[in-house]
Amino acid sequence: MMLIFPGMVKAGGLGGDDSGTPGYWYAGETPSAIDPSKSPLVFVHGYNNSSAVWHEGNDMYEVALANGYETAFIDLHHDRDMWTNGAILAEKLEEMYRHFGEKKLVVIGYSKGGLDIQTALVHYNAHPYVSNVISLSSPHHGTQLADLAHSSAAWWLAALLGNNNEATESLQTGNMQYYRSLTDSHENNAKNRYYTLGGTKWGSFGSASYWGGLYLSQYGKNDGVVTAINSRLPGASIVQEGSWNHTSIREGSHTFPVFRPYTTITQPAAVFSSPSPGYEAAVSQPGTHSIVKGGKAGRAISDQFSVEENVKFITVSFLSEKNLSALKLTSPDGKEFKTKKAYKEESDFFKGAWVHQFEIDHPEAGNWELSTPANASYLYTVTLDSPLNDKIQGKFAKSHRTFKTKWIRFGFDPSGKKLQQKAKGEKPGHMSDSEFTQEGVYNVTTEIKGLTETGKPYERTIIESFHVDQNGKRYN
Repeated sequence: MMLIFPGMVKAGGLGGDDSGTPGYWYAGETPSAIDPSKSPLVFVHGYNNSSAVWHEGNDMYEVALANGYETAFIDLHHDRDMWTNGAILAEKLEEMYRHFGEKKLVVIGYSKGGLDIQTALVHYNAHPYVSNVISLSSPHHGTQLADLAHSSAAWWLAALLGNNNEATESLQTGNMQYYRSLTDSHENNAKNRYYTLGGTKWGSFGSASYWGGLYLSQYGKNDGVVTAINSRLPGASIVQEGSWNHTSIREGSHTFPVFRPYTTITQPAAVFSSPSPGYEAAVSQPGTHSIVKGGKAGRAISDQFSVEENVKFITVSFLSEKNLSALKLTSPDGKEFKTKKAYKEESDFFKGAWVHQFEIDHPEAGNWELSTPANASYLYTVTLDSPLNDKIQGKFAKSHRTFKTKWIRFGFDPSGKKLQQKAKGEKPGHMSDSEFTQEGVYNVTTEIKGLTETGKPYERTIIESFHVDQNGKRYN
């Protein structure tokens, strides 16, 4: 099927790659009959991919054309924040508007593309060229996977994989709190209609989105990269939250029929509007179901974690830049387990890492050990199905516990928008709100160790991201 490039060059390679030239856009084939009730559709890709994600390995373009729509596709930076991409997109949306005879556009954003679109319309004044915005699993409140990627445990590996960059920094939930404060009350925000779709399926054991979905499950339903609740946008209408993963939600045969009613001049009412009851509490509640550790081993890797009694199930996911065939997990009584499956992670934030997974039913209480003779950067998460999870009410709950806190502070550049890492540190014990006084976005890891009522050791890791304003007030 032919694509037309009006005075441009084709950007992008195979679906999902990141080879597109930022700022280039191109139109699809003109339908045999143009229906004036159908708006031209502009497709905006997400993080770590290009415009090719819409038409190579994806039938979205074919489905849109078959349904009689004019289409256009644009390439933006795959690793820059919404401010950089929003400025580029705003200029190009005006060009597309002129190209299509000054017909209002419907802009469809996949993942981070939804944030780039809103930034272009609200902060760079591109709203006159657009009627509706449809976002497909866009992290409008960030994603806890970005918090993890920039945490003290994971940044070694994320940086090695090339996924510790401006885009992932901007998607930390604390930074998105700040972004929402700048955007939701802006006078331009009400000048377009917004519709959202979110995913709730993250696959089976060993699939591409399983590990991310498992980690995010402590925060709610998710598609392996973004929780459904974080894909909602204040003031927007939720079209549907369905059984899509972060890949299938962008595919035409899966979602075009769902959002199609919102691409025409006359549109029906959506299902319901965001936020829903209890929304803010759900976003800010830290996860307490996991142990997270990582670093860079100069020689052999040997690391231990504690599992309490009465745990129904644990999943251990060990990520590294190498396929570690000799990796083993040893129980407190000396029984050795080999990895059930190793595969390359395909989701956004640790793309390219080898994931080695173990699943253990009714694990023995005590200290477990992960070991391999190889040297590597690594991150591992232990997800526990345990009755203790509901009893851990955050790091300030009273108990026989010890704490260790590690933090990273990101300040802002002179524009007050772009993040810049400013400082980091650690200390024994937990840190109170009064210790976070400087303006910025904080990524805080709290390591908790304690004893259960029967004297058995347990541990958890809580990773939080939050914004502190210029007056020292913390926002969750």
